[in-house]
Amino acid sequence: MNSNEFTQAFNLAKALNLVTASRIVNGVLYVYNSAGQAKPWDSFAAEFPLERLMAMVNRELTQH
Repeated sequence: MNSNEFTQAFNLAKALNLVTASRIVNGVLYVYNSAGQAKPWDSFAAEFPLERLMAMVNRELTQH
C-alpha cells in the first residue's frame, strides 16, 4: 500500500468512526479506535481493505 492509498483508507476509516488517530511506534504504524486501543495498521488493513471501506462508505451514503 502506498502513501496515497494509506491516506485514502485512513480517511475513510476515520469517516466511518473505525479509527481516530495513527502513530508510528518503533517503526510500526498503529491506528487507534475511539476507546484508545491500538492496532497495527497491517492488521487493520487486512480486516478492512480499501475496497471494503469504500463499500461501507457507499452503503452509509445511500442509506441517508
